[in-house]
Amino acid sequence: MPNYRGKFQYQAQNGTVTQQGACQVQFNDETFTLIPETGAALAFDLGDIDALKAADYEIVLPLYTGCTLRLQQFGKPFENLVRELLESYRKRTLQCLLLADMREVDRFTGAFTLETQAGPVVSGPAEIRLFKSNLAVLPTETQAFQWRLADVDAVRFDAGNYEVTLESQSGRLSINRLAKRTELFHSRLKETLETLKAESAQALHAILPFLNPDELQATASILREGHAAAESRLAAVHPRIPAALVANAVDKSLKPYYDDLLGRAAKGSVFAGFKLVRPEDTDLMQAMDEGASDDAAETSDAATPEPTADDDPNGPSVLYWFLFPIAAEPGGTEPGNVVAWEASSLSGRATYFFRLMDEGADSSRGSPKSAEAVARGVERINRVLAMLNFRRRPIYLSDNALSGNPAFHRYAIAARRISDLRTVRAAFLGRAIHSSLEAWKGQVNSILGKVGYPQN
Repeated sequence: MPNYRGKFQYQAQNGTVTQQGACQVQFNDETFTLIPETGAALAFDLGDIDALKAADYEIVLPLYTGCTLRLQQFGKPFENLVRELLESYRKRTLQCLLLADMREVDRFTGAFTLETQAGPVVSGPAEIRLFKSNLAVLPTETQAFQWRLADVDAVRFDAGNYEVTLESQSGRLSINRLAKRTELFHSRLKETLETLKAESAQALHAILPFLNPDELQATASILREGHAAAESRLAAVHPRIPAALVANAVDKSLKPYYDDLLGRAAKGSVFAGFKLVRPEDTDLMQAMDEGASDDAAETSDAATPEPTADDDPNGPSVLYWFLFPIAAEPGGTEPGNVVAWEASSLSGRATYFFRLMDEGADSSRGSPKSAEAVARGVERINRVLAMLNFRRRPIYLSDNALSGNPAFHRYAIAARRISDLRTVRAAFLGRAIHSSLEAWKGQVNSILGKVGYPQN
């Protein structure tokens, strides 16, 4: 464990220095510890750091609490301290972004500019890490973030300005100051996106073999990897698609649960989605629910190992799922304000229920104002699940379980940092375990009954 000696200042939110003096600092890949010459030691998770600024022989660590730790006068070892601390900080940041177990393609040192409708423009120096399915931006002056490559609508390369720009529905991300490696970054990014598109099209062809090339291309533009698409839109491409999804994307053992949810859903309102599962997605596979009880799942991270992509000689495994907006009235066409999320393959072990979070709904059972409101609610839930790489524990575990169990603490940090994740956690109504169909139905009726739905 690195060990350095110098001086520190600890500042409150208002900038007042509350502690200072000589100190010793230690850190590993998760925890930073400061041992002052007098008084108790200070320890915190590296994920609690909002930025790591190093200049003029001083390291500034702003914490999520609003307090700031300043490290000074570390002498000749200062450069080593900065390098090793930054390496550990980035490693922990990737864990908190839930990217640490993904396969890395390459990494680049440069700068970024992020423009979104949700907030102000953010920019600064950063390390850019390209993964098979994600892009991570690890700044030193602001918080890190990730983009799923399946969300990217366009990539533009400005050779004259040495800049690569990614565009999506959520905003625009520009990467620059890569110098001679700009073209390499663009080519690696392009190759990775092309591979993702090819694998996605192949996965769709495997379950929708009757589509002609034009129809498959149209389907791929609607049903993108990691996204949810309305079955009504898919049926407009080819009327056989909804039935084929049921036949080829719903495991036989899960078909009874699918049928029950379909009967509860508003007519014509179902959404479908899929995700490619690669060999590195072991954490995703282990995150499949254990099916014993909520209490057991909150106190144990053990799970029965599931097949991974290595077990399929013909290509990557695929996780399929459906979202069922529950009808406001049994058998009705108007959805209420509750949606069920059901993984239909890879041994999905529970059904998850959420409010659709539409502000126009008077109650959980009340109908959202429009089909657009339902689509927005579905898209938000699906976006958060995709960002979590479809891990469920960050959704259903209680605040105490997330913050109190070291194995789940990175989820607690993610929930603290990501507003959409907090919103979806607040909208979570409960989960019904696939222990048996009758027991599952009882759990579903109980969950829906709490928000005003009649027993089914």
